[in-house]
Amino acid sequence: MSGKVNPRRRPATMADVNRAVERATNDALTASAAIFLTVLCDKESADAEIIQRVWEEMQELSQSIIDGYVSVADLKDTLRKEYGVDIHF
Repeated sequence: MSGKVNPRRRPATMADVNRAVERATNDALTASAAIFLTVLCDKESADAEIIQRVWEEMQELSQSIIDGYVSVADLKDTLRKEYGVDIHF
């Protein structure tokens, strides 16, 4: 080995890592929403109006989480206690 460093190869910066995490998070959230809304369409016969309304409610609830009015842990706890749905992967 000559000890030379390829000039096109640079170490990842913390900004690179943060962008990758954000991209992965967005991809996972997008996939989850697509799965959920597709199940409503295919398995529960939800029409376009219902899907649109559910999507809007999901966006509002997401904003409530961002604003700190409710937490994901609260939502999961309520779903588990009141509906018997335990969300974990």
